[in-house]
Amino acid sequence: MTARIILVRHGRSGHVHSGWIDAAGFQRWRDAYDAAGLAPGEAPPPALRVLAMQVGAVVASDLPRARASAELLAPGAAIATSPLLRELEQPAPSLGNARVPLAVWALAIGLRKAHGALRAEAPPAAAQRQAGDAAEWLIGLAAQRGSVLAVTHAWLREVLARALVDRGWRRLHASGRYAHWSAWTLIDGRQSGSWSSS
Repeated sequence: MTARIILVRHGRSGHVHSGWIDAAGFQRWRDAYDAAGLAPGEAPPPALRVLAMQVGAVVASDLPRARASAELLAPGAAIATSPLLRELEQPAPSLGNARVPLAVWALAIGLRKAHGALRAEAPPAAAQRQAGDAAEWLIGLAAQRGSVLAVTHAWLREVLARALVDRGWRRLHASGRYAHWSAWTLIDGRQSGSWSSS
């Protein structure tokens, strides 16, 4: 059987924010978001829960929303957590002393990332190191267990998938590119399969 790594974005966070914030407020929001678990009543799609029951191992970022998501996907299972799967740092965009809604901060981050992608800029070195170390860990687990489902975060998943592709893995399928509970499946391309950009 071809080894598989499934990268899942966590469920919706329980942290709720309202009001306008400046750069310091954005960092406080980030800290609170990282400390929060899942939103009340949050539940994974049934098909993803079935998939989680079929893999050889379920692992997760050590942040609360990712751990809680993994526990919903695999109730009672032994779930290894690692800071290697944590979300990458999102420095506050340069908006001066402006106080704006959180959605504006999110838009500014998205535009900054899109600009970097258009210029074919590589992710920061620290992000690449973290993703590379995470990729090596997951590849080792997949070699032992056959398949691994890793609950992680939006930007880290993007850089991690790229690190796996650089190591000969192939991305087969992506459902809901950045949506909560979306899953990206990669297989060891040195064994079998063909590249798909879906």
